Amino acid sequence: MELDENEVNKYLQPLFGQYEDSFQEAWVEILERNPKTVNEIVPIARRVKNKAIKHYLEKKYKEDSLQKPLRNDGDEKFTLESILASPANEDMDEEHEGSTALYKTIVDFLIGEYSKQKAENIKLRRRDFQIKAKRLRLREESLKFKKARFESWRKLMEERAKQKETQNMLKIELEREKLEFQREELLRGLKLDIK
Repeated sequence: MELDENEVNKYLQPLFGQYEDSFQEAWVEILERNPKTVNEIVPIARRVKNKAIKHYLEKKYKEDSLQKPLRNDGDEKFTLESILASPANEDMDEEHEGSTALYKTIVDFLIGEYSKQKAENIKLRRRDFQIKAKRLRLREESLKFKKARFESWRKLMEERAKQKETQNMLKIELEREKLEFQREELLRGLKLDIK
């Protein structure tokens, strides 16, 4: 290799650290490619660093996914790790071994959770129907009350209209009688004046 080892180390150490696996992997790739200048090391180091970051993220994701809640509401007792560690899964048949046992465990758990969720949904649906029925019953009672109130109001208005009509008829009758009395008084007064 034409490059100085110390110069390559100076470039790689800040990126990877001296004892990291990525540092060693970068050195292996540099030795295989045999670059002539430090500028040719840059893409190699970048590629190795990106690969190390990707590997770290995949590992971190796997660890997180074991402890990530399986339900949307974030109930932490249902994680993949808790499923695998649950006492129900300790009595696994000996015929199921390795990944088959893991899949059987996961499937059994998911079927159980599906059944629980389905029962809960049915219960919620029944409750929803009961609430809707109660709401309809209350609406019917409200409409009956409004109808009764309207009927009583209508009757009251009719009675008031009849009373007003009766009052008006009495006023008219009174005015007629007054006019008749005044006319008779005038006629009587005229008869007396004529005599």
